[in-house]
Amino acid sequence: MGDPRGIGPEVTRKALAKIIKDTTPFSFIVIGDKKILGRLPLNVEVVDVRYRSAGEGSLKFLDKAIELIRAGRADALVTAPLSKEAVSRYHKGFSGHTEYLADAFGIKDFDMMFIAPRIHLTIVTRHVPLKDVPALITSKAVYNSIALMSKTLKDTFKIRDPKIAVLGLNPHAGEGGLLGSEDIRHILPAIAKAKLKGINAVGPMPADTFFSFHSGFDGVISMYHDQGLPPLKGLYMKELVNFTAGLPFVRTSPAHGTAYDIAGKNKADPSSMLSALKLACQLA
Repeated sequence: MGDPRGIGPEVTRKALAKIIKDTTPFSFIVIGDKKILGRLPLNVEVVDVRYRSAGEGSLKFLDKAIELIRAGRADALVTAPLSKEAVSRYHKGFSGHTEYLADAFGIKDFDMMFIAPRIHLTIVTRHVPLKDVPALITSKAVYNSIALMSKTLKDTFKIRDPKIAVLGLNPHAGEGGLLGSEDIRHILPAIAKAKLKGINAVGPMPADTFFSFHSGFDGVISMYHDQGLPPLKGLYMKELVNFTAGLPFVRTSPAHGTAYDIAGKNKADPSSMLSALKLACQLA
């Protein structure tokens, strides 16, 4: 259920009521605080976990979910939002669900992918400070994201020959090196290597205009968090789902945060959580 102080319990409760009403054949287990979760549909199993702080609880709920996945009791995991800051006070070095789950299952090749009705987007550098991004844009990192995107679109989303757009790092994709050399030195070689491997990758493309004509592409590789997600959330916020590529099971999440300012006020929109639940059911 995510952070007990956030909107996770509310959107979980609302989304489950909706998806079960629509006669889904799936069964659901909710892990968290039974008292905060409130009234759930009768056929939903609740695993009540004790905790002392919001950060501790958020991580203990996730650890219990990992335990159930490993035991074969669940086929998919849907995570409600948590606060990385709160969890890091309890568990130093915590950077997010994606990295924590990959580490728990010994996965080295993974990505944070965002799924909208007409596009799939991956972020090469995930959650890192903006000042650290340029040094992390290497040919290897960009190629790995392209290759995993291609494999995921084919194997998981059943797109036979996905067309993948690769965004540039710098304004106007560097203007031939005038506005930065990373696009020429690192991104272009990664795209060339992908093409040699039979992947239909195009770019580097200027990020400032790309989302005005993105409908011709199945996947997008963005270089950093606030390059790819603001336009995607502006276009598809209610439908957007966070999906972890590379895990040995399905993991989805709504694309919003804890929203402490409206928590407990019955104002939270469960649309993204409902989309996350539906996608998990579809892929499981």
